Amino acid sequence: MIKLSGLKLFFTISLAAACLAACGEKNSSQPPSGPLQRGEDVIISESEMGESKWLLTTKSADYYDEEQKVVLTAPKLVNKTGGKEDSSIKADKGSYEFNKGLITLSGGVTGVSLSEGATIKTSKMYYDTKTRKVWTDEPVTLKRGGVTVKGQALEANADFSEIQLYRQKTQLPKELRDFDKGPVEL
Repeated sequence: MIKLSGLKLFFTISLAAACLAACGEKNSSQPPSGPLQRGEDVIISESEMGESKWLLTTKSADYYDEEQKVVLTAPKLVNKTGGKEDSSIKADKGSYEFNKGLITLSGGVTGVSLSEGATIKTSKMYYDTKTRKVWTDEPVTLKRGGVTVKGQALEANADFSEIQLYRQKTQLPKELRDFDKGPVEL
């Protein structure tokens, strides 16, 4: 039998309590802080019957398991129809929520429609991967064929061939020769 007296007993009890407290922290239900995984030069895409519907590229992606979310740096979303690129949207940052099928792009958002020759600029834009629709509730500028239209919100299909601008103001070109200029390349 081991006898502990005075200071030795206090030290042993303190050490045991500290060990139990440390073990308790590791087994707590608190999620780890920070991302579960981090990737560089990541590509996320969706295909249907072997044909790509959209492609999301990003410089870096942080995956958060609890939220089923990826936080993106410098994302570019490319919409495809018939396997060919018809529009793209790029931004400073963004996120993709897998469980909702929602891609959010923010900061210097620029969308370009190759099929429609249109350029769209705003501060935030959403893309629903299920319905293939984009929208924003932020001020937006649309340029097409020399015409500039500003609005307070936008809804469109992914290739920007059908666009609804809300509370819009249109500015026509000063000269007719500026009327038919094409899209701005990204």
